[in-house]
Amino acid sequence: MADYETEEQQVEALKKWWADNGRAVLLGIGLGLALIFGWRAWQGHKLSVAQEASTAYTSVMQALESEDNGEEFLDKVESMKKDHGGSSYAAMASLAEARFHAENNNLEEAEEALRWTVDQGAFTEIKSIARLRLARVLNAQSKHDEALEVLEKVTSQSYAGLVNEIQGDIHLESGNAAQALAAYKRAQESGASAPNNNLQMKVDDLAVPDSQSDDKS
Repeated sequence: MADYETEEQQVEALKKWWADNGRAVLLGIGLGLALIFGWRAWQGHKLSVAQEASTAYTSVMQALESEDNGEEFLDKVESMKKDHGGSSYAAMASLAEARFHAENNNLEEAEEALRWTVDQGAFTEIKSIARLRLARVLNAQSKHDEALEVLEKVTSQSYAGLVNEIQGDIHLESGNAAQALAAYKRAQESGASAPNNNLQMKVDDLAVPDSQSDDKS
């Protein structure tokens, strides 16, 4: 009888606990399930958006290879920027747009596309590439100071050689041969890039032969 009373008391205690806490338990379980399924739905949505952006990018690059005057390509890039502006695919499409404009000597349009990539690009790597190309485009427009300022924001050591080489090109274009030579030599000494025959030619063109140096002294 004592055991029965103990079990009865346990059941009553359980009922009382459930009456006091059951709603909170069910709410917690419901919230947990909602989070799990919500997370899965969000991941599915992200995957779907990424796939759409990938498909759009493929379409952009196919249009770039077409035989028309580039109108379809540019329209697709513009649509991609609008629909997938925060994606790496849109940033890469904008890089392709800048190259298209540069090859057609539309430097202002190329600059605009590269600035968009710098401002909207989601990844540091893509932004660094955009800044390197933007510096070249600005240099081609004789915007030397702006070009140098852009290069200052490329901080990855892996691009040190390219940064210094482009700095040399900018100094040479603006008439500072000594600064250009120093920048080219820094590019060679950076150790961040493979041997560059074109860079060596730039150094050789600016270097003063020892015999001429001795004559001047």
